[in-house]
Amino acid sequence: MDLAPQENPVAFKAIALKAEGTHPPAEGVLRQFAQVRTISSLRDLERVKNEAPDIVLVHLDLPSVGGAEVLEVLRRSHPVPVVICVDAKIQPNVLLRQLASLGTIRAARHTRPHTLAKVVRILGVSQEALSRILHVSVRTVNRWLKGARPRRNPELSRLLELVAFLERTLPDPQAIRSYLYHPNPSFGGERPLDLLMRGEFQRVAGDLQAVQEGVYL
Repeated sequence: MDLAPQENPVAFKAIALKAEGTHPPAEGVLRQFAQVRTISSLRDLERVKNEAPDIVLVHLDLPSVGGAEVLEVLRRSHPVPVVICVDAKIQPNVLLRQLASLGTIRAARHTRPHTLAKVVRILGVSQEALSRILHVSVRTVNRWLKGARPRRNPELSRLLELVAFLERTLPDPQAIRSYLYHPNPSFGGERPLDLLMRGEFQRVAGDLQAVQEGVYL
């Protein structure tokens, strides 16, 4: 699958990070998929975060900035980007085949937002729980589920983003519900759903990002 920019009808923002003064053999391949940024300090990384990328390709060897620092800064983005570690020193044709998976990531990132009724089915939440997540009454949630157009609601926007993140991270709705309803050691034994009902979307997104850290190319 060729994902060169001229064949990408749906725009998404991918950024590849490389160390200052380096020109890895596969840099040309990376430029087919992403905007390449030179990183020499945390300040450079903050600038990348402020660009709000959808996907960040991180070279495995950034001597001036550690991998943990990269992840910590990018976790503060909203929404949190998909982070993929790559070895730009490998042969360009090998990297090209591996990066074909970005097509799947791109499609998931730009899927049409779900309706509220579908969000309820995916998450397996009650109307009462949803009302607490969205900071509205149960009656309001009921009206929205029956077809009334939701008024502007920041929590609803954040929930839709998080549902998309859950779908990118976990294989199916059953796995999503298992994640949300089981005690999580990262949250001191609380369930992710408990955090959502308190409005702590970013903590849940950070935990999901940690799940994705195991993705290596």
